[in-house]
Amino acid sequence: MKQLILLFAVVNLQLAATAQNPNPSSTIDAEISNIMNLNNLPGVSTVVVKDGEIVWVESYGFANTDLSTLLTDTTSLMLASVSKVFTGVALLQLVEDGLIALDDPINDHLPFSVTVPGYENTPITFKMLLTHTASILDSDVMDNYYNYSGDPSITLADCVQRYLSTSGADYDALQNFLPNQPGTVYEYSNMGTALEGYLVEIISGMPFNVYCEQHIFDQLCMNNTHWFLSEYQNLNMLANPHDYVANQFEPIAHYGFADYPNGMLRSNAKDLANFMITILQEGSFNGEQLLSTSSLNNALTAQIPAIEPTQGLQFYQETFNVTSGNVTLWGHNGGELGISTEMFFDLTTNTGIAVLANAESEASPILELLFDYGLTLSTSGVGNPACNPTNSISSPKQLVSYSVYPNPTNKTVVFSTANTGSEELEIIISDLQGKQVVLAKNITQELKLDVSTLSNGIYTYCIKSATELIATGKLVINN
Repeated sequence: MKQLILLFAVVNLQLAATAQNPNPSSTIDAEISNIMNLNNLPGVSTVVVKDGEIVWVESYGFANTDLSTLLTDTTSLMLASVSKVFTGVALLQLVEDGLIALDDPINDHLPFSVTVPGYENTPITFKMLLTHTASILDSDVMDNYYNYSGDPSITLADCVQRYLSTSGADYDALQNFLPNQPGTVYEYSNMGTALEGYLVEIISGMPFNVYCEQHIFDQLCMNNTHWFLSEYQNLNMLANPHDYVANQFEPIAHYGFADYPNGMLRSNAKDLANFMITILQEGSFNGEQLLSTSSLNNALTAQIPAIEPTQGLQFYQETFNVTSGNVTLWGHNGGELGISTEMFFDLTTNTGIAVLANAESEASPILELLFDYGLTLSTSGVGNPACNPTNSISSPKQLVSYSVYPNPTNKTVVFSTANTGSEELEIIISDLQGKQVVLAKNITQELKLDVSTLSNGIYTYCIKSATELIATGKLVINN
């Protein structure tokens, strides 16, 4: 059942399954909740890294409003065009391996020729793809590459060939290309990034998604990061995109598209923290070198200043309005059906910020807020997050035994657990809009609550320890 959203007030539930926020702030929580309310965001996951460690991580609201599933720091959601930086990193790794050079013609590696009509003698290079200067235009036919009920129904190879080969079913000299010589005009190109992914596939000799798993995600312990839905053990690990219609949120089914290297990657706050730390540490993470320092510095340097001065190699610069004025950061943002994402880096203060929202609305005000807060934070010296292969969770860790009774209830409810140790638990009850209505701390085995003052309806509860989410469920109140 869809919930009517009259006022979306979301509080900080701190339900991360692997760690708590090292620098919590009720003021920041309230401001983020206000932004979510104003911009109609059902769920938001945020993380800030600084000097090699996480200094802030917090998630708010719902992964699925219909099911009242809470969004946590290990809930993955589509990154939209933030995905492009990972595609760019994969291509730059092939450059480092000596398999290609940035100024090489891409046709030297393709099974079919890709040329811009009217400029057949001007080769498209890898650098042109990475800087959106290949004169490849996105056309409406790309809408046909979506599958709104799951993973793509055609392969990346088929998609690229259909669109860019002169013999392809979707080839159109006027609609698929700019009337400009390659390398002379900037035009943001989703299909150009899809072509990058296909080239990685051809040159590496392995499927693009597999290459990324082995050469990026595994190295950085990004255990909840995958290109395809089929790579997740349980779709409950994912947040649904959402629409907002007639004052209510509507979850959108998980979907995919065949040109997937340009935006279909799914990840979460904890995994992106590892990636951001790697970028800020000149390509190094826990002894693994993702890219060389020179490659990364080149990626974060303006490549085509006379055409588009903000464009690096896949990364670009964007200006944000913060307390001290305007600040220009390197990174990428993204937007897809039911998704809005931001991931940016302040190279001066060695800080990275990511904001992931499961609605197609403005998330940058949250990034600006966290930029200001991040400047005030100091690191503890714990260093890079440890690799933890168990942080890919499909559901909360269940107690050996716990009960909530009576349920439904009209006056009181008892939470009883089999917690025989000294570890204290918290119990949080929230309404279906995400607003916390009860918070009980320092519970060991049993808690009896008076709920007679709460309105009739369905609520969610969670039981958590200091370090992990233990159990969640629904509580029905019928006074």
